[in-house]
Amino acid sequence: MTGNMPTASPTARLTAMRMIAGAFFAAVVMFALVVSLIVPSEYWFEMPDILGLALPAVAGVAAAGGIVTVGNSVVAIAPTDPADRATATAVNRFQTSMFVRLAFAELPAFVGLAAVLISAHPSAIPFLIGAVFSLVLHAAYAFPTRASVRRVERKLDRDGGRSRLAESFGFGSGPGNGYTGSATVH
Repeated sequence: MTGNMPTASPTARLTAMRMIAGAFFAAVVMFALVVSLIVPSEYWFEMPDILGLALPAVAGVAAAGGIVTVGNSVVAIAPTDPADRATATAVNRFQTSMFVRLAFAELPAFVGLAAVLISAHPSAIPFLIGAVFSLVLHAAYAFPTRASVRRVERKLDRDGGRSRLAESFGFGSGPGNGYTGSATVH
């Protein structure tokens, strides 16, 4: 079935992933608009109760931990996989890990929004705390960059397989000098 399907250029593939990540980023901004409509303007910067401060902050720290541990976990490419299949598998695994990172990055904003809705005293501050965490996590971990592609490529290639992930996104072949195919650079 896939033999008749045109393959996307590396630039188009990366652009599509970046557009998806950008849409998740923009969702946080749209939530801010919702909060501005829900909370009367005279209460936007009222100090919320401790729960309103703690919930989005705890969610932000938990999301960062989730991204670092779960969001970057990928199954290694087998050394025996043919090059075409290894690259296709690598791209799919990168996409999956990107969506996991995006989901974790959205979590603090959702929790901040929920804290605004359940708070006894209306305030936009809980959402703003969650939004800051979300936007930083999006920019640092979820948005597909050369660094994130290379990071995942090292994990995919750790058992000796060659994913050619960076090359498939137009970042050149391999992660650079000193690369041995393991998860560490020597």
